[in-house]
Amino acid sequence: MYKKINVLITGPMPPPAGGISIHLQRLQHLLKHEFNLDFIDESSSKNKLYFNIKSLNLFVYLKKIIHSDLVFIHSGNRLFKKLHIIAGKLFGKKIIITIHGYGKKRSLLFRLYDQLVFNLANKIILVNPEIRQKLNLNEHKIVIKNAFLPPVLSEEPNLSNAIETRLIAAKQQNKTIICANASRLDNFNGEDLYGLDMSIEATKMLVDAGIPVDVIFIVSSLDTGEDKFQKAQNLIQQYQIQSSFFLINEKASFVKLIEQSDMVIRPTNTDGDSLTIREGLYLNKIVLASDVVKRPDGTKLFKTRDTANLFEQMKELINQKNAINNHRFKAPVEIEQFYSSLINQIYYEGR
Repeated sequence: MYKKINVLITGPMPPPAGGISIHLQRLQHLLKHEFNLDFIDESSSKNKLYFNIKSLNLFVYLKKIIHSDLVFIHSGNRLFKKLHIIAGKLFGKKIIITIHGYGKKRSLLFRLYDQLVFNLANKIILVNPEIRQKLNLNEHKIVIKNAFLPPVLSEEPNLSNAIETRLIAAKQQNKTIICANASRLDNFNGEDLYGLDMSIEATKMLVDAGIPVDVIFIVSSLDTGEDKFQKAQNLIQQYQIQSSFFLINEKASFVKLIEQSDMVIRPTNTDGDSLTIREGLYLNKIVLASDVVKRPDGTKLFKTRDTANLFEQMKELINQKNAINNHRFKAPVEIEQFYSSLINQIYYEGR
């Protein structure tokens, strides 16, 4: 008879929402019925639901390590990663670590130290193959697995009345609903990082071509970007495309918007492994993205910072929408099975 494994998860829990914290929130939903879960939170804002390591309560920290069977590490902090591995090994625990990123500027001495400690883990998950090139890790322990986990739509907050009203109107007018987002309005190499400028220009071209669309572009934060936001709003009015381009600043559930859209665009001029793209593909939407980096299978591409090409690709995909609907990317069932199987495998290995 198999026991219910006690899994201690370390890393930043939301709020605030970020790449790793969203991953952990979804991981908790995925595993909570099969395992006994406990958490060590590393977020900058303390949540009453979880023990926060920054409280510096060594007794509680060690108690959580001791009572666990397996420590599953997702720390972004370099010190915490190594602390959890060493503490777990000292108390004879199985260790899985997910390395969500690894900077380019680590000196040789620090890389050697990182490698030494990381190799103490029983399994090392790398979210992209590039990390493998930066660290000399035990090949038998490595798994390459992107960090995407399926969204839990039932737990996502509802969209605001402003967005819902816009969606209802667009559907009544039989418009193709296209969504895009930006965490904030930054520049990269002197150009609009998230491609808001290109999105507005391409929408103007679609409207001029008589193609009915409604682009909903969400900007989460106006930190240092209020001037850019207002200039974009002015351009939308100047082009008289207010009924076809809705630019809004709010902390909305973007995956909820994706759910109700026909197409997702990601016109960035630099990128990592975009959660927006993977959510769009998982929800079986048309996803169009810049070719600035390798994109997941199923993503349609346009030339980076080429507005004319963005317009042409959008127009073609809108015209082929019905045909594409039947041949889109299908999210593999393994996404939901991977972590459960891995935890069981590592825990029972050698027993």
